[in-house]
Amino acid sequence: MSNIGAIICAILAGGSTALEAFVNGELGKNTTALTATFISLVVGVLFFLISILVTGDLKSLMNISDINPKLLIGGVLGGLVIYFTVKSVPTLGVSNTLTLIVVSQMLIGLLIDGIILGQGSMHLYKYIGAILLVIGTFFILN
Repeated sequence: MSNIGAIICAILAGGSTALEAFVNGELGKNTTALTATFISLVVGVLFFLISILVTGDLKSLMNISDINPKLLIGGVLGGLVIYFTVKSVPTLGVSNTLTLIVVSQMLIGLLIDGIILGQGSMHLYKYIGAILLVIGTFFILN
């Protein structure tokens, strides 16, 4: 994928996250957070199963036994994102919830890049950026 394609995908992921937080927050007002999370995940499973069937990618789904089982934790983490968002939005609102989500994603992403993936050392600018993120979060939330 080209850089522009990756940038477009990242922007679409951000927009989807914002819309998902709003919709799931509303869903949680009509049910419980746990039920809203379950409904959201089931609808997602059905959507992607249909997408796999339509695109003819069923063969890759059948190769699931080749996947390292510890990598399946991503599904649990995705569910936890939905659950914690549903719990947060009614109290904090969509923008404050998303601010905290994005900032925590950025800070953990920096740690993953630097420590787990070993993608170079942390440059001074990244430390300054992280500090500004935290300061900005303080101002947005207050």
